[in-house]
Amino acid sequence: MNNKLHIDNLEAVSFLNGLVFFAPVALLVRTRAGISLDQFFILQAILSVTIFLGEIPTGKITDIVGYKNTIVLSQVMLLIARSMMLVAFLSKSYYVFAIEAIIEGIANCFTSGTISAYLYQKYDEGEYVVKSARVGNFGTAGFIISTIMYAGIYHFFSIEGLLILTASMNVIAVLTSLGIEKDKTKATNADDVATSFAKEHNGVCKKLFILKLNAENIIIMVTLACVSISFILINFFYVDKLEILGISEEWMTAIILGYSVFQMAAEKILDTIGEKNYFKAFVMGFILSGICMLVFGRINIALVIIPIMLILPLIVSVPAYIFDEMENKVIDKNHLEDKRAEVLSAYNMGVNFVEVVFLFASAFVAGLGVSACFTVVGVLMILLAGVHVIKR
Repeated sequence: MNNKLHIDNLEAVSFLNGLVFFAPVALLVRTRAGISLDQFFILQAILSVTIFLGEIPTGKITDIVGYKNTIVLSQVMLLIARSMMLVAFLSKSYYVFAIEAIIEGIANCFTSGTISAYLYQKYDEGEYVVKSARVGNFGTAGFIISTIMYAGIYHFFSIEGLLILTASMNVIAVLTSLGIEKDKTKATNADDVATSFAKEHNGVCKKLFILKLNAENIIIMVTLACVSISFILINFFYVDKLEILGISEEWMTAIILGYSVFQMAAEKILDTIGEKNYFKAFVMGFILSGICMLVFGRINIALVIIPIMLILPLIVSVPAYIFDEMENKVIDKNHLEDKRAEVLSAYNMGVNFVEVVFLFASAFVAGLGVSACFTVVGVLMILLAGVHVIKR
């Protein structure tokens, strides 16, 4: 942690995963292939349903085979998903896009909670949040570079070139993930894996859900869902707001670069805040995020909206990193350390249930516009900040 110049393999994988060259035109990849807005929401819902159904099984697998092996597996599945995205675009098939969403959902299942659990068992509490932000920053750096390169690649090679280059980076990510340092989980060889699986099947697997459906866990799931939905709205629908403001979509590249640079300040901000002030920073961050969402959804003034576009991802990211540690502390409090990946997967299962409801509702009311979605999430984030204060 002291050597800021050292880049480990996990950070390199995060960087490579951030090289999504088609990101500035992610919605265009679908619409150019004939996908309508309501079909887009349904595809996102398919992704969330897949994650919802796969979280518990993949969490159990992770606790058996170890965090590193699961990260490698997630990279392999992501490579397959990126390849399917290219096939879906070329074939202009809604059903191939649906298959891609399912495969990407499986990749996300293996990723969700795994990197968090890997870092949590590797670093002390004081280092964990900052390290998480550092790993995230490498992903952001990759995203910035791919966004800078996107215009040239798009001009000469069109969307096909963007998709092919992204998949190529995923190949390198798979190879790089093989060099990630091994974790301290129990399974080290095939016999250990088989024995562990048998124990899991006869014991914990007898109950599908490892978490109790109590107020504490519901609040955690809804909080995580707000963060996840916020980034769905940011990643896909900033460009829609630009059109409402009468600004050319060509400015989207500059906005992506701007908010990505701001977002990289999260590591320094968290380091400056200090662990003692994390809860206050979380509450203030969630309230500020909610206010920005509300303003974004209700106001169409460029001088107000553009600054919000630039700082909103950072404002959401800071409390999200803090809540990640709060979530892990709840696991420790409930003496579920040995099932950390499974518990995190169970939380994410709840998150995806909330996402599925939100996305299907968004598809149903697509005619109201995306602004309504920002407004609903903004109100919910402010209310949740109050709930966390009361609960504490």
